Amino acid sequence: MAERFLLSPLLIASFVAVLVAGELASGTSPYFVTMMAIAVFSACVTYNILGGLGRIAGFGFIAFALGTLIISQVGKVVLFEPADQNLDVPQLTITVYAVFYFSLMLGTFTFSRIRLPLPKPAEPETAAQSRYLYVISLVGGAIGALWIVALYLAGPEAASSPGHGLALGLSLLLPFSLIVAVDGRIRATDGRHSLGWAALWPILTLMFTGFVTARRAEFVESFLAVFITCYVRKYKFRKKHFAAAAGFAVVFFFFVSPFYLYSRAFGGDPTIRLQVATMLRVLEEAPSQWATIRRTVGEEALGSPGAVNYFDSPGAVTLNRFALIGPDSTLINACSSGFHYGFTALRMDLLSQVPHILYPNKPTTDSHKYLGHLDGQESDAFETTNSTITPVSDSFGAFGWISVVMYPLLVIPAIFVIYESMFDLSRPWGTVATVSLLGGISGGSMGIQLTGTMIKGPISILIISWCTAWFVRMIPTGGDRSKVKGIDGFSVPARGIVKPL
Repeated sequence: MAERFLLSPLLIASFVAVLVAGELASGTSPYFVTMMAIAVFSACVTYNILGGLGRIAGFGFIAFALGTLIISQVGKVVLFEPADQNLDVPQLTITVYAVFYFSLMLGTFTFSRIRLPLPKPAEPETAAQSRYLYVISLVGGAIGALWIVALYLAGPEAASSPGHGLALGLSLLLPFSLIVAVDGRIRATDGRHSLGWAALWPILTLMFTGFVTARRAEFVESFLAVFITCYVRKYKFRKKHFAAAAGFAVVFFFFVSPFYLYSRAFGGDPTIRLQVATMLRVLEEAPSQWATIRRTVGEEALGSPGAVNYFDSPGAVTLNRFALIGPDSTLINACSSGFHYGFTALRMDLLSQVPHILYPNKPTTDSHKYLGHLDGQESDAFETTNSTITPVSDSFGAFGWISVVMYPLLVIPAIFVIYESMFDLSRPWGTVATVSLLGGISGGSMGIQLTGTMIKGPISILIISWCTAWFVRMIPTGGDRSKVKGIDGFSVPARGIVKPL
């Protein structure tokens, strides 16, 4: 089992005390600081209850806590800005956060150890299977990823077409091929190396799809897949790896993120070929236009209508994207006078996820636009898909305080129980599920978490793993009695079940 890195009581108390002292010194109101301390303390205890970084649930929760609470509060202390500044209803927002995280702590304490007899994915059993699965998943994953990009560029109707579900399932094979390649490289070199030529191709494909659509998620996904694969297999990180990670963070925050945010204005081409040409032109002009790029995503972004920015510093524009308490406050404010939209948003999310074959006239979008117009993140004159809320604000907006308590008490622990019951963190498909959970639980409405993260995600992984395993087992593997040589990273003893290091 991987190292869990649990937080000691002294560390939790010291961390909360530093945040309290920093926010009080910056002029934050005592009430806000008190509620913040309750929320942060509850988050730290929840992380320990879930097993830290030794379990899938711990990885998923830390992504959720960082995006909604921890990064925003640490950032305010570091930048020495009042933490209750730039929130529409600061006292109500932080109270909702405190109740939500306290309820989540109680829910995980009560239900986190439950395991259900759920089906499990078909993991590779021999080195030969891993080799064939790598090739199949790389080709199939690339087809699925490019298919999704093509549907995305073709418009919302195409994105909800019958082929979208198949493309989404195939796209899961791309991170799987990367994880299998890294896993094989670690085994073949007895833990001395983790990356080889086999890992390069899925990384480049992920980077390409992210470049075409100006999405930063694909850029980060490859890094997370490699890191988690190495971590759970007890790969020994060295100084050069930490230096590379630091360089990755610098490049992402100061170059990739601003460029992608700026280049989104140049989207709209109907085909991949045309969009690639446009993005290459923007990239070629970027060095001479860098001052304009920084101004567009910096000072102008801070003052643009509908923009939700928790931090005032122009240099913290990228950091604002990881402080979802700002967008949450807009939705909480919209529902602070007593209006609650009940099942409206939840119904939109559920219907949008129904397979097209069962509901041909299903809605083409989920609740993002509805909630974006409700809280003001979406303009009536120009719509985008960039409005962002989390289950924290959606639970308050839908049903008020009752769902702020019940959703984190019951539903989020249920998501963790399902993933822990179905997947093994140390196996390839378990690592894929972990990466998927990191992205699925960190943002989005309650309906998106229920339909996408809790139901659709695990089922998609099961189906695609079973299909690829069946296909591979049809291929003769008589050479398994000796060493399987071929693709970089798969020259390992092949007899028996492949076990984690």
